[in-house]
Amino acid sequence: MSQHMIPGVVDGTLTPAVDPDGNVSFHIVIRDIDSRRKDADYVEIVLTAQDARALMARPGQGAPVPCSVGVRLNTAPACASALQESS
Repeated sequence: MSQHMIPGVVDGTLTPAVDPDGNVSFHIVIRDIDSRRKDADYVEIVLTAQDARALMARPGQGAPVPCSVGVRLNTAPACASALQESS
């Protein structure tokens, strides 16, 4: 898989989790490697079990699946402004 450079990309950590119902969450901590500090910027992407199975059935094909996204930006007001402008 080739990587594309995206302006504004920052380092972080991704921790996957699966709940008892099979729903999949990706917890992403931004700019704070190996930490889950309460003041770190944080993104969570949640897929239902059905959507997670659909995604894994066709990896790399770029077919979209529905998800829920939670965002908590604490350390970068400029990032919050950029997100609001892009939506």
